[in-house]
Amino acid sequence: MNVPDPISYLAEPHRRKHGPAGYADYRDFKPWLRDEFVFRCVYCLFRERWYPNGSAAFSIDHVVPRRVDPTLINDYNNFVYSCTRCNSIKQARIIIDPTKTAFGEHLRVEKTGQLSALSDDGRFLIYALDLNDELLVKERLFRNKLFDLYIEFGSSHSSIAELFSQSFSFPSDLPDLKSLRPPDGNSRSGSENDSHHARRARGELGNYY
Repeated sequence: MNVPDPISYLAEPHRRKHGPAGYADYRDFKPWLRDEFVFRCVYCLFRERWYPNGSAAFSIDHVVPRRVDPTLINDYNNFVYSCTRCNSIKQARIIIDPTKTAFGEHLRVEKTGQLSALSDDGRFLIYALDLNDELLVKERLFRNKLFDLYIEFGSSHSSIAELFSQSFSFPSDLPDLKSLRPPDGNSRSGSENDSHHARRARGELGNYY
């Protein structure tokens, strides 16, 4: 059975996929960030599917905080996708940029749901964002157990398959980036055609990620 590891940090820095520009309100970039970071928090790895209110539980985080450099408030290259919990805890802290440094070099998700630090930067991330909070650890443990059950029993157990699909499939409301028109265009022109919405329309999108 070929399914991706659903709870792990990237082994390489995140490579920007889109380049929208010109929105007066940085919150208008959110559909692009949802697609860019595959519908999960770059910090704690929680997914939109894991929240009852889906994408409403997520926001745009400024890697360089607004109060540190206000000139970057509407710079797409300064944005990452974050759950509101991690975003509110981070506040004005300066932490490593996942588009420049692979988080997988600094953090590892254990089967227990705990995060292990692989470096000083990893230890600071865990401390600064409280990533080993008891509730986060329990949630990751549950998702890890569900993943193992699915690998063992696959589609032969309908209840497990349904729970797995609810946890690890793509959101139903994939943003249609081709319908959006950033005021100053998209510096990575054509990236809309490789969005998850466009790939689903072409029948190219897998069931899980």
